[in-house]
Amino acid sequence: MIRYLIKNNIKLMTRSITNIVLFIVGPLMVIAILSNAFNDLLKKYENEEINAGYMIEDEAISEELLNAMITAASDNDINLEKYDDTDPEKTVRENDLCGFIVFSKDKNTFYENEDHMMSAKVLEYYVSAFFENVTVSVLGLDTSDIRIHTEHPSFTPEIEADDYYGIVEIVYFGWCAIVCGAGLLMSEKKHRIDKKYTVSNLSAIQLYLGKFLALSIVVGLSSLLTAVLSILLFGVHWGAPILSALILLLSASAAVAFGLLVYNVFDNLVVTIIAVFSIVWMAGFFGGAFETYMLSSYPESVKRISPIYHINRCLTELSCMGHSDYIDSALLYCVLITIICSALAVLADMIRRNRV
Repeated sequence: MIRYLIKNNIKLMTRSITNIVLFIVGPLMVIAILSNAFNDLLKKYENEEINAGYMIEDEAISEELLNAMITAASDNDINLEKYDDTDPEKTVRENDLCGFIVFSKDKNTFYENEDHMMSAKVLEYYVSAFFENVTVSVLGLDTSDIRIHTEHPSFTPEIEADDYYGIVEIVYFGWCAIVCGAGLLMSEKKHRIDKKYTVSNLSAIQLYLGKFLALSIVVGLSSLLTAVLSILLFGVHWGAPILSALILLLSASAAVAFGLLVYNVFDNLVVTIIAVFSIVWMAGFFGGAFETYMLSSYPESVKRISPIYHINRCLTELSCMGHSDYIDSALLYCVLITIICSALAVLADMIRRNRV
């Protein structure tokens, strides 16, 4: 019976083939735009020396912490030079610095040189990572014992904009999977198919699996087709193809489960799409779908909350390195989201039906 439901649901979805086509073509259009616009962003900068200046206001930073920061910066090929009572913008221009940092008690202000934007972003990332990971507990700190955990871009192999955005945008659009099921969900409402199912012997779990598996098949195959087209059209390099395909499929399943949960809670397609798009946008924002996670200055603890971050990082590292420390976390996120959201979706559906 479930096999019949899956087949019937897929037929209902293909009647709204436009949604599926947009689901495939949409990422390709965004990839073309972003990879072209940010083509220079991910180029190697190792040949460019990173020189920056800094100024301290009102003893905002201790000498011990300052020395630790300068030492660690030097280890990462960043030269920091101190200036006193100067105009940061003028100093940047006259000395051709990539950037300038003003340390004050309330905040740290960055001045970036547009001619050295890549190096400026590296500098901003470094300083943010330093203050995030270094804690000064006592005044007389031994700087030789400071261990700084950073993910500095200089340690990341080169990845082209085509590869990066060709991967992360497919993942991002994949989490909007509920769009592919719009035809199915609207048909159920229009023809009151869900009402007819209530008189059958089908359980809530069987009804859910009929939609979940049908949607997962369509979304998963669409994502794989988009990945193949990204290779043919933009030359996107997918590392470990079988593993990457598996992660894409599991990501699609997690996205479907999440979308169906939201739909079963609100029982309204328009509200569901708005809610899903809003949540996915936030997850994508911190997950590197718009700003590369490698140069993002947001705290690592915040980025790790987003499942899209783990999936993006896993797939992009597989692409440029052939391996990734985020494989396990990406798989775990997808499996847990699928199981938890599916259970809650069935529960929400049962509660709603009992109320009706």
